[in-house]
Amino acid sequence: MKALLSNLLLVVLSVAICCVLYPLGLWTFGQAVFPTKANGSLLTAPGPDGAPRVVGSSQIAQPFTGDEYFWPRPSAAGYNGAAASGSNWGANNPKLRDRVAQQLGSIVQYKKGSPSAIRTPQQDVKAWYSLKPDRAADWAGEYSVAASNWAKTDLAKDKYGLQGEYILAWAQRHPEVVEDWKKANPTRADEPKPEDLVAGFFASFAKTHPGKWPAAVESRDTDGTATKRIVPAGPDAAVHANFFDMWLQDPANRDKVQDLEPVPADMVTASGAGLDPHITLRNALSVYQLDRVAAKRTPPGANAGQVRAEIESLAREHSFVPLSGLVGEPLVNVLELNRELDAKFPLTAAK
Repeated sequence: MKALLSNLLLVVLSVAICCVLYPLGLWTFGQAVFPTKANGSLLTAPGPDGAPRVVGSSQIAQPFTGDEYFWPRPSAAGYNGAAASGSNWGANNPKLRDRVAQQLGSIVQYKKGSPSAIRTPQQDVKAWYSLKPDRAADWAGEYSVAASNWAKTDLAKDKYGLQGEYILAWAQRHPEVVEDWKKANPTRADEPKPEDLVAGFFASFAKTHPGKWPAAVESRDTDGTATKRIVPAGPDAAVHANFFDMWLQDPANRDKVQDLEPVPADMVTASGAGLDPHITLRNALSVYQLDRVAAKRTPPGANAGQVRAEIESLAREHSFVPLSGLVGEPLVNVLELNRELDAKFPLTAAK
């Protein structure tokens, strides 16, 4: 009995210390020494009624996508604080190269004043794609990771996603696609998935619709419901994203590639946890960020150069170097900077 009481007392004391006193001590210390951080580093801004409202945490990035805002780093966690996860892909991983190339293809620009600047890289990629009727087949064969990723897009929507269902439907109408896959994979007994058939699909698609691309288009039903479907179409935004890397490697485009404006690395690479709230000052002041934001924040009739200079000054004021300047390069908290943008350069007065 004495041993039982001793063990029971030990359990009670352990619970009291570990589950009550220790957490209470940490909470009290946090509230007394750094209450803002202890409560989530929450930031507020005036709401529609003028009262302050919480707009987020300075420790968690948000998915700003409007041209009037500075953009954060890409997130492998979808900027969800409850789903922090890293990409953790090595520099030689084709998945990393494909993801970065996809992002570059959508935003990259030519240097101002360069011979190529009369057009955009996106226009040149589309024109280059159209020069070869079976370019899509070449891409699926040479860039298997990118093609496989395309086949698995929108998986949350359906079992196989919009593209995947289209590939399977195409294979039913063109049985040679499955037959060729089975000949190339005689040891596979399972039914092929869309990503297995993607190379054969694009080869067949290019023969049937030369120069076209299986584009996702949205239409509205009679009840107003939006429906997406795949149709053979001319090169769309997906082409300059998917084919940018292939265009980049083509020797015929060497002169144009040399005219590309460098893109800050942290603009197209995700952080370790996918929630990094900071970007480098170099990123914020690049033509891909500052010029775009300034153009949207300049009121009609205002001096565009002056507004740009003021926004640049604002970004510099909010920059800091980690560990009191001991390591790294200047960083900027994106949410804090965008909050100041709304306060000092309101969109109601912008173009």
